[in-house]
Amino acid sequence: MIKKSITRTLAILGAASCLAGALPAHAQSGFPNKPITLLHGLAVGGQKDISVRVLADGLSKLLNVPVIVSARPGAAQTIAANAVAKASADGYTIGHFYQGAFSTTPLLQATPYKADDLVPLIGWQMSPQMLVVRADFPYKTLKDLVAAIKAGRDVDYGHLGKGSVTFMAPTVFSKVAGIKLTDIQYKGDAELVTAILGGHLQMGSVTEVAAAPQMESGKLRALVTFAKQRSSNFPDVPTFEDEGYKVPIQVPIGIIFAPRGTPPEVARKLHDAIRQVVADEKIKAEFAKMKQAMYYIDGKDAAELINAERETYFPILRDAGLLAK
Repeated sequence: MIKKSITRTLAILGAASCLAGALPAHAQSGFPNKPITLLHGLAVGGQKDISVRVLADGLSKLLNVPVIVSARPGAAQTIAANAVAKASADGYTIGHFYQGAFSTTPLLQATPYKADDLVPLIGWQMSPQMLVVRADFPYKTLKDLVAAIKAGRDVDYGHLGKGSVTFMAPTVFSKVAGIKLTDIQYKGDAELVTAILGGHLQMGSVTEVAAAPQMESGKLRALVTFAKQRSSNFPDVPTFEDEGYKVPIQVPIGIIFAPRGTPPEVARKLHDAIRQVVADEKIKAEFAKMKQAMYYIDGKDAAELINAERETYFPILRDAGLLAK
C-alpha cells in the first residue's frame, strides 16, 4: 500500500512537471523573483497534502521560482493560518485552507488572527466529507445509530478540529437528531482512519478521498455523505436529507489565501497562475484518479461563501451553547 501510494504520488508530480513544461515561462522581472512559501494545516502524507504539493510543483515551473510547501497541522488549521496572517503582505507567503478556519472555527474558539486578516485569492478544489465506520459496525443507517444512542449506547467519532467541516456536520446532526456524540480530535485523515480500522474509534468524519481506498476494499463503509447530492463515486451512500435529517451542508472548498494588504497585481498573478495550473487536463485526470474533485471560485466569491457560512452557523452554534465565550 505504501509503495503504491508513493508510485502514485510520483506519477502525479510527474504530470505536474509535464504541464509546467507546456506553460509559458513567467517574466523574470517583478513578482515573483524569489521562493514562495505555501503553508497548509494538513497532516503530511495524506491525499490533501499531496494535492497541495502537486499544485506547488506546477506553480514552481510556471512562475520560475521554487514554491515550497510547509505543513503546520493542528488546531483546526489555525496554526498555519496564523503564520500566514502574520507574514509580510508581499505574495511570498500564501496559504491553502478550507473555509471553516475563517467561517466557523472563530465562532467556536478564540483564534490568534481575525477572519479578515487573510484574503482569499482563489478556490480550486473541493473535498466532500463522509461519516464512516468499520465494516462490522452494528448500525447500518443513521436511524439505527440514533435509536441505539437514545437507548443508552455511547458512540464516539473522530474529527480534524473544532470548527472544521469534520466537526460541524456531526455536531449539527447530533443537535437535529437529539443525541449526544463524543468527539475526539485527530491530526489527519490517515491517523483517524487507522484508529477506526484498529477498533479504537467507532466512527470518523473524513474526506471521501481519504476513505475511498478502504471503502472500495470493503473495510470501511459510510453512513452518510456531507453533501447536497450523493457522490458519483459512491452513489449508494445517502445524504442527510435522504435519511430525513435537515442538516445545513458545509462542503470544504480548498482556497488559497494571502495576508491582507497584498498588492492587487500580485494577488491577480497568483490567482491566474493557480487557475492555469489546475485547469490543465492532465492534472485534472490525475486528481480524478485520486477521486479529488476540482472546483473554481474567484476570491470575491470565496469571501462571500465564508461570510454566508458564518451567518448560517452563528445562530445554530449560539442556540446549541457552543459559541466561544
